[in-house]
Amino acid sequence: MPFFLQYSRSPRLGSSGINAEYGGSKFRRPEQKNLLDNDVVKGIAEAHSVTPGQVLIRYQVDKGNAVIPKSVTPSRIVENLAVTGFSLTAEEVDKLSDISKDFPAPGYRTCGVKHFGGHVNYPFKSEL
Repeated sequence: MPFFLQYSRSPRLGSSGINAEYGGSKFRRPEQKNLLDNDVVKGIAEAHSVTPGQVLIRYQVDKGNAVIPKSVTPSRIVENLAVTGFSLTAEEVDKLSDISKDFPAPGYRTCGVKHFGGHVNYPFKSEL
């Protein structure tokens, strides 16, 4: 999965298919990048004449993950559902998967939620 969770730290997250968000977030730290603006994602989108969001949704659908795109804009809702008209090549999937290599450990999280640090299932206790 590009950019986000460290499944090795929390096998429960990886096995349950829980994923983080791609788009804008009021919780994003300044150093965290918006994956919709990533050059690799934008290049693949341009090659298929689709949006970066559609590429990322298609990537997750192809990986077998449930995707719940958030939007209140009618045209964006339609766009988010229109991901069956193109397919990603194996090379494109590899490029998307490799994006996370640009981010050193602990990687990227939208929100560290340290206030849950005492919970038995908190996956990032080593960072407290």
